[in-house]
Amino acid sequence: MVANEMKTHHLLRCFFLLFVVLLSVQLQPGLATAHQAYPPGLEFISLQETQLADTTLVPDPVVETEEHPENDEVTAGANDAEESDSETEGEDFEDELSEEASELTKLISFPKVFLSLLILIIAWFINRVLARILDNLSERATTYRLFFKRLTPIMRITIWSFALYIVIAGIIVPPIETVFAITASLGIAVGFASQDILRNIFGGIMIILDKPFQVGDKIQVGEHYGEVKSVGIRSCLIETPDDNTVAIPNGELMNRAVSNANSSALDCQVVSEIFIPATADVMLAKDIARRAVFSSPYLYLNKPVVIIALNEIHNRHYMVKLRVKAYVLDIRYEFLFKSDVTEMIVTELNKHGIIPNVSQLDKEEEQQEAR
Repeated sequence: MVANEMKTHHLLRCFFLLFVVLLSVQLQPGLATAHQAYPPGLEFISLQETQLADTTLVPDPVVETEEHPENDEVTAGANDAEESDSETEGEDFEDELSEEASELTKLISFPKVFLSLLILIIAWFINRVLARILDNLSERATTYRLFFKRLTPIMRITIWSFALYIVIAGIIVPPIETVFAITASLGIAVGFASQDILRNIFGGIMIILDKPFQVGDKIQVGEHYGEVKSVGIRSCLIETPDDNTVAIPNGELMNRAVSNANSSALDCQVVSEIFIPATADVMLAKDIARRAVFSSPYLYLNKPVVIIALNEIHNRHYMVKLRVKAYVLDIRYEFLFKSDVTEMIVTELNKHGIIPNVSQLDKEEEQQEAR
């Protein structure tokens, strides 16, 4: 029985060794792969530990990503569409630039520029000729002189407006969108660059429409007094009694007080001042002044003559100031009329001894100082 047990034990050992050999043969590829994956210098675990790890650890399932060719095709199509859109946008922008350039070349061509300059030169020449004709007519027809002079600024504005309309609507013929865009751009640029000039231009237009004064009127602006010779776009020209021409900007005329002597009438009031002593006969002096006024050939008889006496003190002397108010028949004879009336009044007062001599005044001053 012992021999049988020994045989049985020997057979079990043989089977166990055979099982181990077969198992080692089956695990040889996995061990080889593990050996390649480990870095050099790292010790391998024992066969039993490997068998234990293989039996206990379960590898995570590997999720394989499925390839979708349809999605790749959609992405590629979207990229191609974006590239084509960018190319079409660039082509559209180039087409717009070329179209604008062609439109500008059509609008600003040499024949159109030449015709526009020709129209403007003709308008300037017609303005000069008509202004000279109206000026000659105003000098020959005295009754209608102011009427002809007032037609000059209206004529200028009308002719220049018509010339610009022919140039824009008849020669250049721009699209309405271009006209609006250019007008807006020019308005903003000119508005910021030339505020004073625009103020003077609008002032000239308001003077023509509102008519505080007109060509031919005698006005007082500050220290300047004279006849209005012209109302321009930028300024008004005034001719002073000393034969000087003063240019006053229209913006200044709109912001300052303007005194109008004749208010668009051919006649105007002239005031002469005469000083006599307080002891003189005032009624006699007023009668002399009245007769002198009616003796002048420049008097306008359709309006009244007024003589006012005022009491004033000059150099500690009581004086009577006579203000003689009368109307001249033409504003151009204003100073001739004033000089004529003053000469006749002073001559008659000296004849009656009403105006004292300088020596008499000096003697009176010495007597007052002695007292």
